[in-house]
Amino acid sequence: MKIKRIFQHGLRGMGRHKLRTFFMMLGTFVGVLALIVVVAIGRGTREVVLERIDKIFSGSSIMLSAGGGGSRGGPHGSGPTTTLTVDDLNYILETVPEIRAWDPLLLAGTREIVYQGNNSTVRVMGHSERYEDVWSRGASRGRLFVEPEVRSSARVALVGETVVDEVFGGADPIGLQIRIGNAPFEVIGVLEEIGIDLHGWDRDNEVIVPYTTAMRRIMNVDYIGTAKLLAVDDSRIDDAVASVTGILRERHSLQEGEPNDFSMFTPVQVREMVGSMNRIFTLFLPIVAVVSLLIGGVVVANLMIMAVNERRGEIGLRKAVGARERDVRMQFLLESSMVTVVGGVLALLVATAGLVFVARAMELPNAMPWEAALLGLGAAVLVGLAAGVLPANRAAGLESASTLRE
Repeated sequence: MKIKRIFQHGLRGMGRHKLRTFFMMLGTFVGVLALIVVVAIGRGTREVVLERIDKIFSGSSIMLSAGGGGSRGGPHGSGPTTTLTVDDLNYILETVPEIRAWDPLLLAGTREIVYQGNNSTVRVMGHSERYEDVWSRGASRGRLFVEPEVRSSARVALVGETVVDEVFGGADPIGLQIRIGNAPFEVIGVLEEIGIDLHGWDRDNEVIVPYTTAMRRIMNVDYIGTAKLLAVDDSRIDDAVASVTGILRERHSLQEGEPNDFSMFTPVQVREMVGSMNRIFTLFLPIVAVVSLLIGGVVVANLMIMAVNERRGEIGLRKAVGARERDVRMQFLLESSMVTVVGGVLALLVATAGLVFVARAMELPNAMPWEAALLGLGAAVLVGLAAGVLPANRAAGLESASTLRE
């Protein structure tokens, strides 16, 4: 029997039994679609995360936080959060040649801000005049703090674009006055847009005030929770971490054997954490896709065996008019493969269109992982062939005379 005719018979069979064909395709469709989408989302997420890390956490950055139990491995346990002070940071800057600048990250929490009856709950933070240099974020309009304003605990504020839209109705807020709690603040600048950060926070829905103002007028504290240090260059990060660790242990009177009451993170550690999470994501979910393909193969095999039983008369007639066992075997192998391949191709088409919407919704780059798509299609062919072996052998072994008498 010619290959072309076998294909024609296979297509007619698929058309005659639409519901059975649908269920045979479903497992392969879901498996291939899941594989493509998972790989695309995993890769896109990793690119976005690393891009944002590079933007706010450059290679020369060190995040220093109060509390913790180690200097290189990240926070361990729960330590006090009042042990890091401005004096500590200034002393580090004066005595550690590998450190060139620092800026605090003083989280005042979510506060209600009000402007002429309009109010919104936003995140309020305290920073210094070195904010732009240390965090690589400037003002799109207006200006940032200057040193005299920080030193005098001035009531000035920077607002994000979301705040501009929700509180000021999109109007230019420069020079206008808002209230944070009961304290009035003059808006002197609008921050450059960032969007959603790694924690899912809208970085444009925040207000930044001088850290001294936040400490004295909003939070009433005399300590810093977190600060970002900038090293002179990337190659001296390890030396800087070692020096800062020694200085803080000495200043905080920590004895040998006592855990650190601070913790530090470097870009290398953050990238390792992101890579570890990404490996889990891209390993576990493709396994789910493979399991789906295998389940689809079992479904195809069972339905093909049912098809053999239903088509005994057809098989006997074809063998009676000259079809050989290998022709019958080839027909059923091709039919099972065609079903899985069509399911894989449909999954590829749906994934191509669906990734556009997924990329927009999740703000990810829209890139089709063609290696995953080709792997999925190849797996679909193998699953189809494997699922068709038993039904094909059973069909080829039928006797034409006995099937025609049935």
